[in-house]
Amino acid sequence: MLQYAPWLCWIIPIIGASVTPHVDAIHRKLSSYLAMLSIGMSAFFSFSMIPYILTGQIITLRIPWFYPELEVLVDPLSVLMASVVTCIGFLVTIFSVAYMKEDPSLTRFWFLIQLFIGGYVIIVMANNLLFMFVGWEIVGVCCTGLAAFWHKDPEKAHMGLKTFLVLRVADVLLLASILLIYTYSGTLNITELAESSNWLGELARSGLLFLTAFMFFGGAVGKAAQFPLQEWLPDALVASPSCFNALTECLAGPFLMARVLPIFRQGIGYSGMVNFFIVMAFVGALTAVISALIAMAQDNIFRVLSYGISSVIGYMMAAFGLAGLMSDLSWGYLAGTFLLAIDAFVSGLLFLSAAYISYAVRSDNLHLMSGFKSRIAHRSVEVGALALAGIPPLSGFWCTNWIQTVAWDFAHEAGLKGQFSIMVSGYLIFALLIIAAGITAFYGLRMMGLVFGGESSRLTEKPPSLMRVSLTATLVITAFLDFLALLLIWPFNKFLLPMPFLERLTFNNIVGVLAYIIPSISTVLTCVAVTLGGYPAYRIYVARKTDARRLVEKYSFLGRAHRLLQNRLYIDTLYYRVAYSARVLSQKIQDSVEYGLNMLNRFLARRFLALARITYKYVETEGITRPQIKGFSRFFEVISDRVVSISQWAYPRLELGGFEALNYKFAEAVAYVSDKIRKTHTGMLSYNMLAIPIGITLLVILLMKFGGIL
Repeated sequence: MLQYAPWLCWIIPIIGASVTPHVDAIHRKLSSYLAMLSIGMSAFFSFSMIPYILTGQIITLRIPWFYPELEVLVDPLSVLMASVVTCIGFLVTIFSVAYMKEDPSLTRFWFLIQLFIGGYVIIVMANNLLFMFVGWEIVGVCCTGLAAFWHKDPEKAHMGLKTFLVLRVADVLLLASILLIYTYSGTLNITELAESSNWLGELARSGLLFLTAFMFFGGAVGKAAQFPLQEWLPDALVASPSCFNALTECLAGPFLMARVLPIFRQGIGYSGMVNFFIVMAFVGALTAVISALIAMAQDNIFRVLSYGISSVIGYMMAAFGLAGLMSDLSWGYLAGTFLLAIDAFVSGLLFLSAAYISYAVRSDNLHLMSGFKSRIAHRSVEVGALALAGIPPLSGFWCTNWIQTVAWDFAHEAGLKGQFSIMVSGYLIFALLIIAAGITAFYGLRMMGLVFGGESSRLTEKPPSLMRVSLTATLVITAFLDFLALLLIWPFNKFLLPMPFLERLTFNNIVGVLAYIIPSISTVLTCVAVTLGGYPAYRIYVARKTDARRLVEKYSFLGRAHRLLQNRLYIDTLYYRVAYSARVLSQKIQDSVEYGLNMLNRFLARRFLALARITYKYVETEGITRPQIKGFSRFFEVISDRVVSISQWAYPRLELGGFEALNYKFAEAVAYVSDKIRKTHTGMLSYNMLAIPIGITLLVILLMKFGGIL
């Protein structure tokens, strides 16, 4: 590991952001090169920590002469996520150099992107919850700034405001949870919180353990775009010039839960924690289904992908919730983190492909992309969409199947323990995940068919070569991870083994992986679900043997279902209604209560004014009658006259006859003495030398006489 790499991987992008405006003042293109350099160096220092992790060591680092709580944690999870985020960030930066080159606000764009990367790596590397929250807020502010990047468009400015408000709701919950943790534990150090569980007992005895954990999860739900706070992501991605920021910000949510899962898992014996993990798993499974359903009917390619990433993150959250409930958390933990790492590249590839295609056709509408011809874009969407759809043997099949198997095993384990209600919850989560897999296959193939199927009826522009280079590099990396996902599960397990809560290898070799996943009932049901969801999409949108419009006209319930899904299940509409109702209510409060308060204030002001007038008349001017003085005004006039009389008496006697005369006498005495001394200054050297020993003699006498006193 290079010296100071855990610090430089996030400090360098922040420094790059701070100097970007100055560099841009020199030359516009230099800001783009600076962004590539700073994010590239961040990726370099992140990858430099991997060899150290492979030795099996975990360290915490702090700067002793600085704020001691500013500590970083170098462990497999932090190094893995730092490498993933900076690698994707570097690829997207190269892509954006060409994508954004003509934008007049390029400096602001690079400032936000570099600051975003720096803040995100702080989240990943921080070993202190408050330090992590600083990075969390940096990322949120940058995401808001990018969502409202083209703020001169009122609609996009509104999307930035919407993103800001939703994220702040989640952030307030997270901050409240952090403060409660500090109150009962006395520390915010993540390593120390993991080493001692006494604070969990204190929270449980106070009845706040479930609330604290739930608010912490609420913070992650907002960033991860999970139900019911998922509606900011589709609008933010459509409005933002960079799909990367919202994509990676979403991944901060599951990462945060992966970081604190072993800590909260220690409190599983306390009241409420079982319910907490069940809620986490259900929120993830419900989000996987709801977001996938909405993605089925969206026409904007970025909205389809944004709901897609929200659905996939639902799988991750479900895996972490199940891990907290099982006797051995390693099964669900490994499944969730593996999907987190792999899907970051799959989703990144899909978003870059969408940006590449929309740049060429000058539209985000899937129907206007019909018949798009580009070999690199076609291969990229195929690799990403088929993986998203769970088509074997790509990564999506293994990852989703793995998490579904964990859900099935959890339900079976609860049944053996006689926990009937928990067993039913496990089977419901399993069923939701299977349904989500089938729906995902539908919208993945639908998107691919709409973009590349049919005849092109729109002129396209050839994207710059730098965009093709970035997309090609992303495709190569993602294809490697995608097709070899099965072979990477066991090395991934070994890479995370140094984590203190993973006591042993879950999979000893590739055979163990196959033996766990393939014979499971989830494999059969996943294949059935993918077939049921993917075949209609293939037939309608890829092979085009069935016309979707005719089906909607023939079966009215399909039309109603399509409208329901196209309007996003009216969840977004509900939120707008709530916001509008709150505004109307506040207006009515202002018109009634506020108006009444204003009237009361005016009434009191008039009464005080009348009281002041009475006081002035009867107290100020006529109140005091002794000693023959009427009112305060006359009283002060008499006092002033007395002071003037005293001053007139004192001036000639004290000022002129006393102090002034003394000053003149003192000046005359000094002048007299000076005149006498001046006569001794003859300018003759012999007199001057005679004066020296006389002065020294006098000085010695004085020292001998008064030296003890001094």
